[in-house]
Amino acid sequence: MRAQVVVTHPGRQHSHQTALALAEAGMLAGYWAGVPCLAGQGRFVPRWLWRRLVRYEPVALPPEQVRWTPWTPALRRLGDRLLPAGMAAENDLRACRGFDRWAAWRLARLRPDAVIACEISALETFRAARQLGIVTLLDAPSIHHRTQDQVQPTADSPELHRRIAAVKDGEVALADHVLTVSELARQTYLDAGVPAGRVHAVTLGADGEVFAPRSAGAGLDGAFTFLFAGAPIPRKGFDLLLAAFAVVSSAVPEARLRLVGPTGDAPRQVSARGEHGISLAGPLDQRGLAAELAHTDCLVLPSRHDSFGMVVAEALAVGVPALVSEMVGAKDLVREGESGWIVPRENAAALAERMLWCARHPEEVRAMGAACRRAAAGATWPAHHRRLVDLLGTLLPERP
Repeated sequence: MRAQVVVTHPGRQHSHQTALALAEAGMLAGYWAGVPCLAGQGRFVPRWLWRRLVRYEPVALPPEQVRWTPWTPALRRLGDRLLPAGMAAENDLRACRGFDRWAAWRLARLRPDAVIACEISALETFRAARQLGIVTLLDAPSIHHRTQDQVQPTADSPELHRRIAAVKDGEVALADHVLTVSELARQTYLDAGVPAGRVHAVTLGADGEVFAPRSAGAGLDGAFTFLFAGAPIPRKGFDLLLAAFAVVSSAVPEARLRLVGPTGDAPRQVSARGEHGISLAGPLDQRGLAAELAHTDCLVLPSRHDSFGMVVAEALAVGVPALVSEMVGAKDLVREGESGWIVPRENAAALAERMLWCARHPEEVRAMGAACRRAAAGATWPAHHRRLVDLLGTLLPERP
């Protein structure tokens, strides 16, 4: 009999894909998350509150194996809305640690063979697992915190930052294995001294049904359009993007930049620069993003650090080339000059130079669609499921 695994996560991210992969392989012992994944889980929650707490589609998992904690997303969302930034970050940590203790308590009752828990919410779970002889696997969706500090200073207070780092270090120490989402992220753990045999990269994927290939040249006969999808924050290189687009706009006035994601401070930053040709689409669901990509010439993601960058796989699947920084994990999907380009981190001049070339060579960029789709062929969720299950098959012994 195959090993039985519990998956825990205070939110969702890609944890439901981990649960789906294990369920398909007959290895799922439980999926415990802060965000509900079954349609029926919201029947006792007021509709207005449900819309605020849940932004994900339901998934097909065995109901008897799924649990969720309504207080976790409620505490995190209310903190984001009502508290100052510093207090909201403290509140978020408190919510994750509370979820961690809840999962640790449940783990002792179920006693699976292994547990996959997300960073910042795994410390107590792993302590309980070690006492019970359960294999511990850390879901590490970000690069190692030491590399984060090197490439992008934190906005948290020194005390909060120290506490978060201590939790992460404790989790790594207790983890039998660390699962990263890219080779870039894996290397940061090796650089931090974690033995290579304990760190494994499992590339993420895109939903091929939502991000389907567009027809050749569909909607691409107008002004050249760049698209940025993400929060308008320094970590995502938003300031670098605006500086680079200013160069492009002055040389190619008809060029356009479309911004998808939470608006945050973007309107003020754009207005302060007096930029023309920039429009905000706001936050969109996956189908809305796919619709935007269908009318986009080039995706731009100049992050100072991004452990993967899901939108890169999604753009390539549609047929849109990607321009990314060297600190984006999904750069492994990009073939220079074929499915996109890779520029140095923290280099607005290099970014502007490549964006300007694209705006001046629209036909060459638009002819890259087929190569982009080939590059994304291995970055699908079914492929991710196979990679994960194959890896766990080598790490976890079968039950007698």
